Amino acid sequence: MTMDHDPLTIVAFGDSITLAGRQPEDRRWPEIVRRSLADRLSDREIRVINAGGGGNTSREGLQRIDQDVCSHAPDIVTVQFGGNDATPEPERHVSPGEFRDNLAQIHARVSHGSACRTALLTFPPLIDEWHAWNGHEFFSHDGGINAYIHRYRNAVLDYAAAHSLPVADIHGLLQSAIDRDGPEPYILPDGVHLTEQANGLVAERVTEAILEMEGVG
Repeated sequence: MTMDHDPLTIVAFGDSITLAGRQPEDRRWPEIVRRSLADRLSDREIRVINAGGGGNTSREGLQRIDQDVCSHAPDIVTVQFGGNDATPEPERHVSPGEFRDNLAQIHARVSHGSACRTALLTFPPLIDEWHAWNGHEFFSHDGGINAYIHRYRNAVLDYAAAHSLPVADIHGLLQSAIDRDGPEPYILPDGVHLTEQANGLVAERVTEAILEMEGVG
């Protein structure tokens, strides 16, 4: 079969959840997405660039967006931030209001002067008891770290709804799995990064979202 001369270029932009550096490269969700799309869109070359940055807030992501995202002239950018924005470190903390503004800037930057489309991802569940920030007084009035991060997940969902953007609710997907099976199959012992099994689930949901964007049922 002859391939379309124009590849479908996707940049996965985010923090360490997107980088998925705790897994071998072939088991990281952006690479699984590439293989899945290559199977479904067999007449088209699929390129997926992993632009995850370990520890990044959305503010820090914006500082590298031209080099790590826009330089690839992508057709689709998936955007996933929020967990590090909640950091209790005052100099790095990104408020939910600034986070919403950063989402808007990211959306505007990747779509400026191009037909690039944006899909948003929510931050996955975090297990407070396993996490290095557990017990920090910053989160004491919000019911813990995971509860506080809901502010950022909700900002993603609200922005997607307001701008008619596709959203892959990774939090909802994995929380349902955790409620059923417990956290161990999906969350690593640090309380935040994803297991191989969870990367597979994320890849399935992101692949579905991209196929819908491409008009493939």
